[in-house]
Amino acid sequence: MDVEYVVLYSFLIISSVMLINCQQRTKEKMYDKIDAANGCYRRLNATHQIGCTSKRGGSTGVIHYCRDSSDLDFVINVGTAGPYVPVLPTKLFIAEIIEKLITSQKVSGLILHPNNETLDYFTHENQCPNPLTSVENTCGSDSLWNPHGTGLLYRDIPFPIFYVESEDEITKIRKCFDKFNNFDRDNQKDRSLCSLELKSFMYATTNSQTCRRRSNIVTNLNPITFCDPLGDNNIWAALYPLVEGPQRNETEPVRDFKYIVIAARMDTTSMFEKTAGANSPVTGIITLLHTAKLLKSLLKQEDVLKAKTNVLFILFNGETYDYLGSQRMLYDMENGNFPVKGLSDDNNILPVIRPENISLFIELSQLGNSKDNNLYVHYLKSNAEVDNFSSKLQLNNNNIQFHDVPTSLPPSSLNTFLKHNPGLPGLVISDHEKSYTNLFYNSIYDNSSNIEYQYYNVTKGQEIPKNSIQQFITNVSEVVAKSVYEEIMAVNYTGNLVSNVELVNELFHCYLEDPNCKVHSATQKGKLPKAPLSLYVGVDRVAHYISTMTSLTLGWFTGDVEGEGNINCTNKPKNYAFRYYNMSKSIDELTVTLCFKITMNLTEAKSPAFIIEDYDWSSGLYSSWTESVWVDMGG
Repeated sequence: MDVEYVVLYSFLIISSVMLINCQQRTKEKMYDKIDAANGCYRRLNATHQIGCTSKRGGSTGVIHYCRDSSDLDFVINVGTAGPYVPVLPTKLFIAEIIEKLITSQKVSGLILHPNNETLDYFTHENQCPNPLTSVENTCGSDSLWNPHGTGLLYRDIPFPIFYVESEDEITKIRKCFDKFNNFDRDNQKDRSLCSLELKSFMYATTNSQTCRRRSNIVTNLNPITFCDPLGDNNIWAALYPLVEGPQRNETEPVRDFKYIVIAARMDTTSMFEKTAGANSPVTGIITLLHTAKLLKSLLKQEDVLKAKTNVLFILFNGETYDYLGSQRMLYDMENGNFPVKGLSDDNNILPVIRPENISLFIELSQLGNSKDNNLYVHYLKSNAEVDNFSSKLQLNNNNIQFHDVPTSLPPSSLNTFLKHNPGLPGLVISDHEKSYTNLFYNSIYDNSSNIEYQYYNVTKGQEIPKNSIQQFITNVSEVVAKSVYEEIMAVNYTGNLVSNVELVNELFHCYLEDPNCKVHSATQKGKLPKAPLSLYVGVDRVAHYISTMTSLTLGWFTGDVEGEGNINCTNKPKNYAFRYYNMSKSIDELTVTLCFKITMNLTEAKSPAFIIEDYDWSSGLYSSWTESVWVDMGG
């Protein structure tokens, strides 16, 4: 839900206009809207609530503009005109200061804003992300994945917080502070002062179980929902169809196959409504997408049929919140509900894929902050499959140094599957050996600058540098694609793989700058605002554009051309095995439309906790995150 505004008003101005008869003119003189504010809101799990909320009618406080921590001493130790709303640069948003503000009980809200100072790090995740749902002993005091994490993302903060990017709006607040508040501070309480009213009241309280129970109570014809489960969709596609046969009524499931899973996460989060996610998850998403396209050119369907091994590309959604998406997919697989629900093992529509059908699990994690072209291959247990694949990565290195990190498992979707089956051959490829090299993990500053990304318009003659993130991700995709080819074919790859760094350049542009990019224009014809799409998982009852766009791209890259594009393409008979779409031939030939048959689909990424009858909320077995409902944010 978009955050609209914060309200700035001056008691001095209020007292001077009370004699004006026109109510609208009075309001206009009293209030000044602050636009482009991103709020902190409340989430809940099985045990507690986190995040921020205002009072029901809004929280009001006297502005105190702070340039450094010494300016806060006045609010905490001296100020008598409170409650206050400190206005802080983001460098001061640290756990120690927030705890002081909470303890002081003199603060009714907080405004954060960027300034020109360089941040060394900014991450309010836990030092051990997903501590309760990761494999035990994979993170500890001597091996913290996110050592700079403050944990504020999971703190219950008793006042609203807004992040305001606009320099003009912060200047407006500062001028009001200087004019009315920033003098004779000892006597502030004796005069009218410039103040802020922050509105972000959250209806949910306590924990997810309590909130859902209250939401399910029917007391009138219009029951109130207090919170919604976090959730969206997982995206999956098979390299080649899961059936044999050209037409709907003539296909037969391809049974007794093994599947190599190539996975990445889809989501990120932050303290505020805004997300970024350049390194996590965008570098992993783009590497998976480009790897899928390369493998489609390397392997023929007869190769897959002969080897009895197909490739499943899976993008898990909601992984930030206790591996929500991978937990649901594993649950569906265990219960025979993947790739679709309700099919028996001997059905004649699709093969039922279970966890034991996975022969190798390859996860593409954060890849954008590699130092000197070094990447790390994490695995908990050494076995023949993992050792062989790691060796293939090293031999196909493409000027990238792959280093084994045994008995190591970073926060990843693989945790979910290893907790179910510790013997599953699985590995995680990342840019970090121990602690994250991403110092802005799950924050608004994990942006283009964090991975040194710059878009190059090749149609205007701009060349993509060899040392760019685009070229690096292209190289990683090549190595993974060749290694998977060798895993399936059981022979060394000796061909001349043609990759496309321009395509990778466009994919970064899609996720980090403009969703109306060439790739999305090739797969659908709608128009979106020219701003990055949110990568927050959101709630399960709201459609998410980023999932739709990514699923179409994956389908395009793994699809088979059926002929020229026309109205008859989308009228072809569909079934669970494949769909038909009119899509462009390439990003260079957007006006040439072809008919693609694709094996891609979406599955629900909603925790099993919300679908299991009489689920034991105290078990901690599944993710239990919900998001509070609110009517409006702003003033």
